Amino acid sequence: MKKPLFVIILILVTFLFVSCNIDDMEISDKIAAPDNSLLPITGKWVIKDYKLGSISSIDEKTAEAYIGKEVLFHEKLVAIDDDYCLDPSFKIKNVNATDYLIYQYKTNPEFLNIDKGEIQIVSVMSKEQFFYEFIKESEENIIVNIDGVFFYLNKISEEVGDEKIAEYYYDDKAMFRMASIEDDDILRSGVLIGLKSLDLQNKEDNVEKWNYRTIWIRSYNKEVDSIYEMKDIFLPRKTGFWKVAVNREKTDDKINDHIIAYPLKKTIELKKEEIKEEKKKLENRLEEENTIKNILYIGNDYISLEKVHYLNKGERKLELYPIDYLNKSIPMKISDISGQIGKEAFLEGASKEIQLEDGKYKNSSIDLNPNEESFGLFRRNGHWIFKGRFNFIENTKYVYKDFNIKSIPPKEVVYYDELSIPWSAIKMKVPEAIDAFTSPNDDIIVILTHNNILVYLIDEGEIADIPVAKIKLKTAERVVMAEWAIGRYPVLWEEEFLKNEATPIK
Repeated sequence: MKKPLFVIILILVTFLFVSCNIDDMEISDKIAAPDNSLLPITGKWVIKDYKLGSISSIDEKTAEAYIGKEVLFHEKLVAIDDDYCLDPSFKIKNVNATDYLIYQYKTNPEFLNIDKGEIQIVSVMSKEQFFYEFIKESEENIIVNIDGVFFYLNKISEEVGDEKIAEYYYDDKAMFRMASIEDDDILRSGVLIGLKSLDLQNKEDNVEKWNYRTIWIRSYNKEVDSIYEMKDIFLPRKTGFWKVAVNREKTDDKINDHIIAYPLKKTIELKKEEIKEEKKKLENRLEEENTIKNILYIGNDYISLEKVHYLNKGERKLELYPIDYLNKSIPMKISDISGQIGKEAFLEGASKEIQLEDGKYKNSSIDLNPNEESFGLFRRNGHWIFKGRFNFIENTKYVYKDFNIKSIPPKEVVYYDELSIPWSAIKMKVPEAIDAFTSPNDDIIVILTHNNILVYLIDEGEIADIPVAKIKLKTAERVVMAEWAIGRYPVLWEEEFLKNEATPIK
């Protein structure tokens, strides 16, 4: 009896294993096939309508030309007509419709005919490069903002054919003269570096004044192809490229700096008179504070400032604002962008500083409960860091003391802030280095000394012995912005940079 029973059990176990294997393979096939269904937006769409936003970088005739254009969503590709990104990644967030649209686009749900209190936002990126952001109204309707114009998309098909995907991959290779599959290894990097320097020649009444410029560096296959510069800050944003400048106004014995930020026109050229008028409108929105302003950091959506009340015993305040709300008089709190953890780190840093300097501050008017709005971004050892500030009166004059905040700036504020080579290794290679930036491709490193910007190639994680480019810095010039482009974007960014009075650096 034992032997037949053993045989029966063996047969049953074998059958179960075989059944499991069959089921597993069938389940695996079912999962592998519909990968696209896991994406937040899929299929083929068409642009049906549009509305011009409050700040549009294209005219109505250009906007009308978008009607009927195809928009594709696939795991390997997202494309809006001939603008596309390969191997996309998707980020989803649910937001309050009114708050988001007012903050992000200076509009409201009623203008866009959105009747929901909460909407889903789908951001598309490729290789750390932002592509577009989509407002998902429903499974059949989405809205995308292109250069300040809202385009309405309707779904026409769930599937995107393989031949359509292949066309874009072919065009991508042809665009960069890709003759063979080996060219996939070619690295393309570009960086916009915003710089600030003290104006030592045009100081008015011994009041500080800063000048700003942007340098563009592009490399192809580990060779520096081009280096250009332009006045002011050339800022890449989700809504296109913007210009940021600081205009100084002097009336009687008062000086006031206006920071203006405005979108650059891509498809139509504005006359100089129109640009002046637009700047004037933006300036008039700002509160007259009689302060001079010093940009510490600027990114896609945020700007960190030092505001100097030179007529009020020299008080120097740190403040951070969304770029779209520079005219607001109330700056952001650190908890607005870093939450409760950021607030606790701010208070901890302040407390440690007070304890460290306890004897020094005994006879001062220091506020033992520091203002949560008093913080900014600074460079240290190749990274952006938060610092807080005490402002207090000592011997009838304002003085300040900065303290470290042990909280990493979130990606919403500083998107890319990585060093692929440790700071210690950078200092060993270039002992006089005071700052550095590495490309997301790990192909080039930009190192700043007190006098120069040095561009080195990176090979297998090592910095080359000799720089491939050297750019002279102005006196005490420092970085306020560093924005990287990779893949096909460096060429596109350079085209826009050259449209706006850029000049080559030799």
